[in-house]
Amino acid sequence: MRTWHESREVAARLVITGELRLESPAHLGNGDRGAHVGLPLLRDAHEGRPLLQGSSLAGALRNYLRAQELGFRQREPRAEGPRTGPPDSWTELLFGGIKGDPEGDQSPLIIDDALAADTLAEIRDGVRIDGATRTALADFKYDLEVLPSGTTFPLRFELLLPEDAGQAERLRGALALALKGLAVGEIPLGARKSRGYGRCTVASWQAITYQLHASRADLLAWLAADHPDWGYQPVGATASTLGDSASLQDRRRIFRIEADFALAAPLLIRSEEPLTDGDNQPDVSHLRDGEGNPVISGTSLAGALRARAARILGLVRPAEHQKFLDDLFGRDMHRRTGDPTASRLTVHEARITGGHTLVQNRVSIDRFTGGALDTALFSEAPLISGSTQLTLAIHNPSAAEKGLLLLLLKDLWTGDLPLGGTASIGRGRLRGLRATIYDEGQTWELSEQAGRLSFPDEARAALERYVAALRSVKEAPRGA
Repeated sequence: MRTWHESREVAARLVITGELRLESPAHLGNGDRGAHVGLPLLRDAHEGRPLLQGSSLAGALRNYLRAQELGFRQREPRAEGPRTGPPDSWTELLFGGIKGDPEGDQSPLIIDDALAADTLAEIRDGVRIDGATRTALADFKYDLEVLPSGTTFPLRFELLLPEDAGQAERLRGALALALKGLAVGEIPLGARKSRGYGRCTVASWQAITYQLHASRADLLAWLAADHPDWGYQPVGATASTLGDSASLQDRRRIFRIEADFALAAPLLIRSEEPLTDGDNQPDVSHLRDGEGNPVISGTSLAGALRARAARILGLVRPAEHQKFLDDLFGRDMHRRTGDPTASRLTVHEARITGGHTLVQNRVSIDRFTGGALDTALFSEAPLISGSTQLTLAIHNPSAAEKGLLLLLLKDLWTGDLPLGGTASIGRGRLRGLRATIYDEGQTWELSEQAGRLSFPDEARAALERYVAALRSVKEAPRGA
């Protein structure tokens, strides 16, 4: 750790820019309740555009690098005694010491705030469902403002490089590894990340190095440039500028399923947004994203999965079903017992392709007379046909949790677990087509052939072992 009078001896500055694009809606909230919407976006006070704070992006990058290095939900160790050299941890090397560590250094990475390219936003409605009655709870209706998919942010990073060539190369490698997570879409941003919000990618990076000690021209160029466009080149063409990503064993444990489904029945996840520009609008229509594509929201999918998981666990593990459920799906923040916890099950918002909307008129029936109720005619616009891909993943899974997710997949596959509203009149059923299971280094393909499920023999034994583990009360769920 340096003392107050010691300089960081910055020999060069590596400046990297890129354009971040949202692949799903994102809620970058301001932490306050709004006048017109329950959970508004954070906006720049001067221009009114949505704001992505550099501190938020730094936290997401640090969490990603720490998970790569230590595993999910592992605390960074504190230094034992005075440190005589640079830290061994890639995370601490790039992002500095953790709060309260007297031996920690300041981060050499500077991340700028970013303003969205436009101010468009959409409102997503939400409601809490009673698990017993499967109806909406009173006073638990809410709405939040989200940035639609396709929104872009200009990113800018500046890495301070020391005189030591070896240390500078380690810093470049650590940054390359962190930025790789953004490039491949593994670092979600904002709230409700486990429910499909905030997924994003960066298609390409541009980089330039200012040699402050070796080149007077570079020093003057850096001093004169605020956010320069001059001199930037794609990192792909100048890989040596950024350096190769750090050689690091990925310690993350993930059980992931990507499954393709066809809509076997009309689907209606309610939205009050207008269906067309005309005056004759249905009362409710299926949910669409900011680009007009019909979607299955992550919150709707996760809610249906949690309700069905509660029923399964009530049968196979009645004595511990609530603890098992809380460990996997997260502890409810509204419950009076225990602190809220985040979900280890993550789902993605899924687009539906190839479908079409059909407006249907309905009427409420008087159960006493059997006739139509006055003023009770209404119209709905569910989505008909189409296909989609659902992505489900568990971080740090136990064998029993893998078995539970497989049973949930089976119920979705056979149409026994409907999604969305009006399931009691036959809506929301899916039909499984094919699935890929990624099991901590192994990959298995499942498909429907002539009405039968086909998969490799080695997969059969493993999957049956996971389901058997769910029925065994000896194995406790892994909540860390």
